[in-house]
Amino acid sequence: MELKQLTAKIQVKFNQYSKRHTKRFPLPIQKFIRQTQFGILKSGTVQLNNIGRALQEKIPIKKTTKRLGYHLGTSDLWYQITEASLDTQQSYLKQCKYLILDLSDIQKEYAEQMDGLAMVHDGSKSKQGSGYWLCNVAGVDAKGSLIVPAYSELYSLDKESSSENAKILSAIETVNNIVGDDKICVDDRGGDRKNIMMPLLKDDRQFIIRQVGNRDLYVNGKKMPLKQISRTVKLIKQYSVTKTKKNRKIKETYYCGARKVKLTKNGKDLWLVVLKEKNKGYCWLLCHLKSVAKEFAIKTAFEGYGLRWKIEEVHRQIKIDYRLESICLQRYDALKTMNALLWSAVSFLYTRLDNICVDIVTHVELGLRNRKKWADLIRFVYYKLANALRRLLALSTLYNPITYLSDNSKQLCFELGET
Repeated sequence: MELKQLTAKIQVKFNQYSKRHTKRFPLPIQKFIRQTQFGILKSGTVQLNNIGRALQEKIPIKKTTKRLGYHLGTSDLWYQITEASLDTQQSYLKQCKYLILDLSDIQKEYAEQMDGLAMVHDGSKSKQGSGYWLCNVAGVDAKGSLIVPAYSELYSLDKESSSENAKILSAIETVNNIVGDDKICVDDRGGDRKNIMMPLLKDDRQFIIRQVGNRDLYVNGKKMPLKQISRTVKLIKQYSVTKTKKNRKIKETYYCGARKVKLTKNGKDLWLVVLKEKNKGYCWLLCHLKSVAKEFAIKTAFEGYGLRWKIEEVHRQIKIDYRLESICLQRYDALKTMNALLWSAVSFLYTRLDNICVDIVTHVELGLRNRKKWADLIRFVYYKLANALRRLLALSTLYNPITYLSDNSKQLCFELGET
């Protein structure tokens, strides 16, 4: 397949996604969203000048960026874009079993004039720095083959009246309102807070949350330290996983067990799942699951928490391929809107190219396979797809009419934009 044919197929898919995503908005906002998403995918950046340049309009770039910047500053537009993205991706999210939640950050070490800058924890350097927080949610199916970037809010605690706990609960509620209550929320040790777990239990939300290990739980009405309880858990199950580290496959074996506990004396029954890797320490997962079977709780907790790294990879890929930390907008609302637009564009990348993914990655002219190893296809392929989209969309503009050959060889014309 020629590169122009691949470009045409991508344009058609983007047009279909974008029209569904923007149908609830007024026409000027529809145009703004479509242009910004296309510019992000084509330029591989969230810098407004580069997005405007990627649109290749027959007017000065200054006027293009001024128009885009005007809409970026619309109050609460980020939330409307997020809701529209969730509605558009609803069929994909319903295939997911887990909703993985992660708190991340954007570092702006040299910025001084950006609105809402505050001190945040830089996870990669383990130190404090100037920037913004991110609350991200991604849907993942049981096999880990389907990943749907679902929700992302950029925020500063200096600008917001709500707390970090409220942001996490709001993210879970927003996604669940669209996809239903049967999904299992998965969080790391940052979610080990009563202010998060108690509201989730009140709403009967299923969750898997890794424990720090310093809290007390109730067993048969008796209050006991978590670590003491974990010593009484029999490790009755054994699971093996194969991981790739530094291009080498490593097999890891875990021994698992579970015991019923309660967070409060008269609270709901929970499962404390204990994981132990050979010659290493313990991992504790506190789970609220609708099934009461111990074997199911152990398997689900091991499977769900094992998929948590997917959202970390998503965020890492966004930072690398779309230069998220280079975002440079002075208005706080504009920052939140640009982040939401980025996540909706990346959601298109992760879900709408599945039937042409192999054609893209294996295309000789793109040269995306390393040393002709087919194993590359089963790794985190979205780095390659993002690279391919930048190169393929460089051959086109949003407004170009394109010709797409259907299976019956009839020519169908699609106009990508307003004329």
